[in-house]
Amino acid sequence: MIDDDCDDAVLFSAALDDVEENIILLYAKSGEEGLQMLSEMETRPELILLDAGLPGMNGWECLKLLKEDSRFKKLPVIMTATSSRVEGIDEARNLGAEGYIIKPSRFDDLKNIMQVISSVSDGLLKELLLRLQVTAPKTIFVFAEN
Repeated sequence: MIDDDCDDAVLFSAALDDVEENIILLYAKSGEEGLQMLSEMETRPELILLDAGLPGMNGWECLKLLKEDSRFKKLPVIMTATSSRVEGIDEARNLGAEGYIIKPSRFDDLKNIMQVISSVSDGLLKELLLRLQVTAPKTIFVFAEN
């Protein structure tokens, strides 16, 4: 997870722990730190949650760099944000993200999202996100193959 808000990281981690104990959430507080962390990892993550509103290198710039780098371009990235601006959702789609999630205000809603995301290892992420999108159409946006 790449997000400058450590409180969000704690909430996402707690929600993930509640639904799946065997997945580790790694956290970077900036785009630069996230890219550095990815470069140093021996094993690639199965998914990247990337906050759109990062200071410095914003989430869009970080996503662009990830998708341009042959080491990372196939990693699924889900953008997260507090905003439902159409421009942000379109930008995530255009830059190659798999989806866009508006950070929920209720912990139970976050747990439902993390339950779906924790299924990424099954190779069913997109299908499961599409099902979740039906239940929360103004919160979760899933993109067709890029």
